[in-house]
Amino acid sequence: MLAYDFAHRKSNETELYKSEEKYRLLLEQLTDAIYLTSTDGRFLEFNKATSILLGYSDEELRHLAVQEIYVNRQDRETFTQVLHAHKEIQDYEIQLKKKNGDLIDCLVTSSIRKSRDGVVIAYQGIIRDITFRKRAEILQREKELSDKANKFKAEFLANMSHEIRTPMNAIVGMVHLLHQTPLTEKQKNYLHAIDTSSENLLQIINDVLDFSKIEAGKLELEEKYFALREIVSDLVNTIRFKADEKGLKFVVQIDENIPLQIAGDPLRLNQILLNLVSNAIKFTAQGEIKVFIKLIDLHAERARIFFSVKDTGIGIAQDKLTSIFESFTQANTDTTRIYGGTGLGLSIVKKLIDMLNGAIMVKSKINEGSEFLFELDFKVSKDRQKIIKKEKEEEVFIEIGACRILLVEDHPINQMVTAETLMNRWKQLHIDVAENGKIALEKLRENDYDIVLMDVLMPEMDGHTATRIIRSVLEPPKSQIPILAFTAYATTGEAEKCLQSGMDDYISKPVDPQALEQKIIQLLKRKNYFEKNNIITGKTNHQPAHINIDLNYFNTITEEDNELKIKMIRIMLDETPDEMVKLQKYLIEENWDNLRAIAHKMKSSMQFLGLKHTLETVKAIELSAKNRTELNDLPDKISQVIKDCEAALRSLKLELEKIQ
Repeated sequence: MLAYDFAHRKSNETELYKSEEKYRLLLEQLTDAIYLTSTDGRFLEFNKATSILLGYSDEELRHLAVQEIYVNRQDRETFTQVLHAHKEIQDYEIQLKKKNGDLIDCLVTSSIRKSRDGVVIAYQGIIRDITFRKRAEILQREKELSDKANKFKAEFLANMSHEIRTPMNAIVGMVHLLHQTPLTEKQKNYLHAIDTSSENLLQIINDVLDFSKIEAGKLELEEKYFALREIVSDLVNTIRFKADEKGLKFVVQIDENIPLQIAGDPLRLNQILLNLVSNAIKFTAQGEIKVFIKLIDLHAERARIFFSVKDTGIGIAQDKLTSIFESFTQANTDTTRIYGGTGLGLSIVKKLIDMLNGAIMVKSKINEGSEFLFELDFKVSKDRQKIIKKEKEEEVFIEIGACRILLVEDHPINQMVTAETLMNRWKQLHIDVAENGKIALEKLRENDYDIVLMDVLMPEMDGHTATRIIRSVLEPPKSQIPILAFTAYATTGEAEKCLQSGMDDYISKPVDPQALEQKIIQLLKRKNYFEKNNIITGKTNHQPAHINIDLNYFNTITEEDNELKIKMIRIMLDETPDEMVKLQKYLIEENWDNLRAIAHKMKSSMQFLGLKHTLETVKAIELSAKNRTELNDLPDKISQVIKDCEAALRSLKLELEKIQ
């Protein structure tokens, strides 16, 4: 019997040992820390995960006071008080301290262990490391705050864009209208100052908006085929007059091996080059600006092209060469004070080049000049090189007859500017004005119109809402009327928003008069307006039969002496046709010296007649002939000068008849 009891007990002990061993192995495999501590704060039992979590060896942990793993003693006391009060704690969140001092976020589940007589003898529990989860939660909260801030910033920029562009539209529009009136030289100077200031302000607005789009990751690139030579030619025509005003030599060299058609983002490439060339002109008082473009590599339908913009300007100190690409940075405070600007131009350039997978660098010496160099990859298609370069379409003047336009605009000055601009262009127009979308709907229900010019942001009812109602509530054909949006917003998605609300097209403020005219013509064509009204839309010269000549300067020179006036007008009527013939003759003969001389001679006539735009073109012809540059552009320029002169001569004959 005793032998049986002994054997039975031995068997039970063996089973118990195996069970405990199995339990211990299970505990060791857990990733959560499991512990048993005494009431006086010593570790009695713990698994391997506890040592790993806290960063101590097993031996160190056995001799460690529990208080050492708390950030401060108060945490330990608070935890113990809560545990005694509730007997058990679930997911108690607390920070613990590792051996190396690092803090870890933990969830503790703990309970009290008592003796048979109910005395608390130990604490047991599980510790789970939630540090990564907490960090993820913090990052998520930060992301939400960042998204909220970015949304607020986007809304702020959109509203700021609208608030600035709306009065800018009025300023630019009024200047455009004033240029079409008789002006004294002093008034012309005043207008020129307003023009320049408006351009500068608009450039600052665009810089800030572009920078914000890039920072928010909302500036989108496109890829389409374009002719690099045309981009550069347009750039030169846009910016050359600024170089001429400062007496700077402007040289452009393009590698003839560059393919006719390349694929990329022409808008952003033009923005990069325009920014760099504008900076070069701004910071150069004398010397030259040189744009050099070279093909580096061409293979596997990819072309790598090198660009350089070099000037002989004030230069940049060596210690500033890296910081000039930072946002809101210029070489020094004197630069900002003397030359103005936001300090965003080069930052935008670098960010755009980075987005296009290129790289930019700068070389510079104080008082010797700077050179900005960058390379970009473009897609090339052999098929595209077979395309013959399309000649630029002449700007056309299309009469639209007694077209009825509903102008929906809440700003009184913009109402006047838009109406006057269009009425100056098309004399037979009928324009009604509505101050908001609600009034526009009433007018549309009561009257028939051919097109609606719809501002986006207005009181009572905005343009989007009004358009949706027009499309969904009104009956055809009124529900199908072409709607052109006027938007002062310049943020990403505004174009899509206009189209989604049912508008046919949009134009940004400040509105360019010629762009507005072309948009109106395009929309009227879509709706067969010209066929329905039997209006012939064959191409005619952009300039009307007579050009508006400005004789203010001429009158100042002649001092109201009619005899002298008649004599000078007859000289111009006699000599100008001959000069026009010589322009073409010397171009065909490639006699650049004679071409330069005749262009130089014609400048005084253009100045007498107040033909500002034609004068700039004649100056460009003279400069091209002198420097043997941009010779391919000369046929178009000479053709335009001849058209302007023909129209001016007709106007001059009428002026002669009035005097006589």
